[in-house]
Amino acid sequence: MQIKKMTTEKATIIVEGTFREGYEIYFKQYSMRIETFLQQFNATIIRRQLIEDTLYGQEHPSLIMLIDFPDKEIASKIFFSTEYLSILPLRDKIFKTFKMYLARFGDV
Repeated sequence: MQIKKMTTEKATIIVEGTFREGYEIYFKQYSMRIETFLQQFNATIIRRQLIEDTLYGQEHPSLIMLIDFPDKEIASKIFFSTEYLSILPLRDKIFKTFKMYLARFGDV
């Protein structure tokens, strides 16, 4: 997928997901596809964390992931591309719930 660089403002994508039973079968394949997809946009996976416990709140995600992008416009569009959408059937075998957030890069 080719998206021209449109801004110089950086961004972070935050992913929150809850695993399906048996997700381990597909997780390595999915991770490799996502990493390959993100590399073409110079994205940096900052952290991928398994969640041990929920201290406050009702939800209990299994995983949180932070991905930094050099360009906010690109980060806001690539997850609607045909290439990313083709990964969704595999993603759906891993996660029973999946949320993705776009944030400005840096501190509040």
